[in-house]
Amino acid sequence: MKRILVILLLLLGVAKADEPEQVEVDGVVSDCTAKSATSCFTCVTTPQSTYFGKVMISTPCRWCPATQECHAYGSLFDSCSIPIHTSDVEDTDYANYVCEAAKYPHIASDFSNTDIDALEQWVIQYLDNFKGKKHAFPSYDSTGDTGVYEIPDKVSIAVASDWGSGTIESAAVASLMGKHSPDHTIHMGDVYYESLEAEIKHQVFGEKLNEYQEGVAFPRGKDGTWFLNANHEMLSLGNGYFDTLLPAGGMEGGGGQKASYFALENKHWKVIGLDTGYNAYATFSHIDAIDELKETDSSMEDELVNWLNATANLGEACAEDDRGIILLSHHQPFSDFIADDAYLGPPEQLSKMIPADCKVVWITGHEHQFSMYDLTSKFGTADREVELSVYHRLVGNGGFPQPPQTPSKHTTLSWYDNRVYKSFPLNQGGEEAYVYNGYFTMALDDDKMTIEYYTFECESGTKSQDGKSCDRAVGPSMEEEVMLAREVFRAGGGKAGVEIVESWINEDAMTKGGEGGMLQGAEKVYRQRHAFQNGQKH
Repeated sequence: MKRILVILLLLLGVAKADEPEQVEVDGVVSDCTAKSATSCFTCVTTPQSTYFGKVMISTPCRWCPATQECHAYGSLFDSCSIPIHTSDVEDTDYANYVCEAAKYPHIASDFSNTDIDALEQWVIQYLDNFKGKKHAFPSYDSTGDTGVYEIPDKVSIAVASDWGSGTIESAAVASLMGKHSPDHTIHMGDVYYESLEAEIKHQVFGEKLNEYQEGVAFPRGKDGTWFLNANHEMLSLGNGYFDTLLPAGGMEGGGGQKASYFALENKHWKVIGLDTGYNAYATFSHIDAIDELKETDSSMEDELVNWLNATANLGEACAEDDRGIILLSHHQPFSDFIADDAYLGPPEQLSKMIPADCKVVWITGHEHQFSMYDLTSKFGTADREVELSVYHRLVGNGGFPQPPQTPSKHTTLSWYDNRVYKSFPLNQGGEEAYVYNGYFTMALDDDKMTIEYYTFECESGTKSQDGKSCDRAVGPSMEEEVMLAREVFRAGGGKAGVEIVESWINEDAMTKGGEGGMLQGAEKVYRQRHAFQNGQKH
């Protein structure tokens, strides 16, 4: 999060200034300090006076959602860490959106990598890490539970990752997930900033932030709700995750989720949730705290590896056990959007259990976007190659704001969603664009599994002239969604593992990546083009 830059800025003494005096120029009054009888819209469309006695149309007042007060930018009286604003007072379309979005704990630009106010908050949160030892790693050996749960042969699951941002966009994703009435829901990790108890209550459990701002609730599954561990959960040393979030998970009526990993099994499938977050960061040499600036390869704890072997029986894959394997984890095994494959710990550990030619589905987050890869049997670095046959789907676009990006290398990337959802003004000027947020569903039906990948539609179905971005005045729809891709897998392939039997790509929305399509070896992929009307799925 570019925190080194911000630390330098803080050391240079970026300070708040005194409140400019209210002035009137040509009948235009700058009244940022009118704290009563003022709405958000009125505030952020009011020009701010400068220290030179001028009213600057390009310098609107700032609104504090938590106190419902209007301030000049830089005011010592501004109680907001990151007040909201528009790019200029004439930008009334964006004012409509941002004032609606401010009813939730955060707006998207709160998490910017370039806005100084946002970066300052990242540093403040980071400095909160120095609290002591990591939370103990609970295993099923100490709970009297196995961590393996039977599910019906026909079952529905809705999943999001990197969702816990507390924005109106994450609220839209949660609303759309819930409309599928899934039997199980799963969050694959990352509640921002640090998965603190208060953040979990407001941004996962839906508790009101204050009398003016709503919380955001992760949808509950009818039969179970599950939470995986991730790197942001460990920024608070795992305390919020293990002590607050896990007790709210697990099978309905089962007394809470007992550990940060689990398996859901039926006659044809194994859905296995992995903890790749617990060891995501190194620890400092002389103090008991994690070093966020020093990532590791995210290897799994020995207790988890032993459980995968002895209890989940992963070593029997494509041999004694021909059920299809679906792996869920926060960290990705490989990616075309990073210079090297940085998280090789889990795939190396898994490759010692799963035969190299046994094909599995592995769905991950961590990167805040949606991307699909062709069947990949070898990956890693020149001196650290892993042999593991995976259909990798990266679905980290649950709620965190991510600028569009292009691949840094070209390996097996097939398709990715790079559409710009909206551009957000920053406090120091300029704007930052973010891509759409979304989720996916899995429908297990005997030996077949259908996965559908979605993002929200624009509110009221409105779009800009390019047909992709939302109009500046509107946010995400809580009712309508866009399907990006649909694919069907079949289990029971013996030593071959999972097979893909059908695939459809919304080529109007998705971007092609590299060479090669969805055809893979001798497998036959039936590509079907479907008409989209009114956001209806097919």
